[in-house]
Amino acid sequence: MTRDMERESIISQLYDKDRIFDFVVIGGGATGLGVALDAATRGYSVALFERSDFTKGTSSRSTKLVHGGVRYLAQGDIALVREALRERGLLRHNAPHLVKDQLFLIPCYRWWEGPFYTIGLVLYDLMARGLSLGRSVCIGPKRVARTVPMLRREGMMAGVLYHSLTIRAWPLISSVRRSMPVHVS
Repeated sequence: MTRDMERESIISQLYDKDRIFDFVVIGGGATGLGVALDAATRGYSVALFERSDFTKGTSSRSTKLVHGGVRYLAQGDIALVREALRERGLLRHNAPHLVKDQLFLIPCYRWWEGPFYTIGLVLYDLMARGLSLGRSVCIGPKRVARTVPMLRREGMMAGVLYHSLTIRAWPLISSVRRSMPVHVS
């Protein structure tokens, strides 16, 4: 069966008044595809509707940052941080082709910010255990200026570098789409 014939067969099922779907998912971005894949792999029948092209909407405009839980560290939610770091590390280990290492720099303009962020992010790295992405380090203002020249230099005391991941959106969506079971009955 050619791809066009398969598509026509799938579309014809939508016009069948006797056909009932367990789930109807609107939107073929990362979330919509994820929901559809999860439901389909659990044995539910799913109809997925996408107006344009996969990842053209919100998924094309989001930061695609893989959340490691760093913002919850300051709130003291250690269990959530450890879980997020573990999931992020497993994603990098299991699907390195779907993620990209991303280095972040926090500029520090107050005397306490360098030690504060360095200690916090080193603890963050330690909580990642063997799934850490790299070591967080405090750097001087000259290196900060070389790393990100457009930052305001006046009053800069230091900077803290830390590592995270971003999703490579199109390879991720393509992988999810290929994993999606297509049943034409």
